Amino acid sequence: MNRIAYTEFLGNSPNWFKLSILVFLVLCFPLKMIVGTTVLGWMFLAMFILTLAMALKCYPLQSGGLLGLAILALGLTSPETVWHEIQSNLGVLALLIFMVSFIYFMKPLLTFVFAKLIMKVQSKWILSLMFSMMAAFLSAFLDALTVTAVLITVFVALHGVYEGVQSSGNTDFDEDGVSDQQQLSGDTLERFKAFIRSLVMHGAVGTALGGVTTMVGEPQNLLIADKMGWNFIEFAQAMSHVTIPAVIAGFITCVVLELTGVLGYGGKLDPQVRSILKG
Repeated sequence: MNRIAYTEFLGNSPNWFKLSILVFLVLCFPLKMIVGTTVLGWMFLAMFILTLAMALKCYPLQSGGLLGLAILALGLTSPETVWHEIQSNLGVLALLIFMVSFIYFMKPLLTFVFAKLIMKVQSKWILSLMFSMMAAFLSAFLDALTVTAVLITVFVALHGVYEGVQSSGNTDFDEDGVSDQQQLSGDTLERFKAFIRSLVMHGAVGTALGGVTTMVGEPQNLLIADKMGWNFIEFAQAMSHVTIPAVIAGFITCVVLELTGVLGYGGKLDPQVRSILKG
């Protein structure tokens, strides 16, 4: 019975994460008397950050909810304070809850879309610009960190496929008479890593560019819009004299970096690697 309860606890979360949450929940009560409420509050903040970092592996609202209940049980805050903060920041809370849920439920779809782009688009600068523009568009309606997390998931999955093929022995998916392990080693591996790194950076910059343009792109934008009394369109119009030039400059910088190849950019996906990954 205990084993079943532990297995079902926090769903499909890794065992080390389940154990970390349980140990912290047990130790937080004596820690309050040992280190005091201030230090314990920072420890809770660190645990909340851990739950968000694990959003790609497990649904984070369960573990985050347990931490919130523990904070109330310890008296680190009061129900009245919680209710006041909910009333004051309901929009921000709704955005954060939605973005965390989006990571969990929409990750397979976005992974499929981004992976298809990598396989289909041959030109590196066009691919980089498309990644940056798609990331900017998504982050204009979602939180920028959400889109960045999805991008990282795509590239981790792609690198996992690469490593799986490289370590699979004498396979020859592209049927060129040379083993995949031999083709994917050495300089080819380093070029593939450079290719992945540059796309991650372009995507991350794109999320920042898109996130500043709308009131839902960043949580702090909601607070700004609320204090100024702006709606979605009014926020975009009021900030456009700053955000639009920044977005254009960001896209131009993306293209220039890829065409010049400075600072480690410009790395391309080898044709044999593309054919092997397709296979």
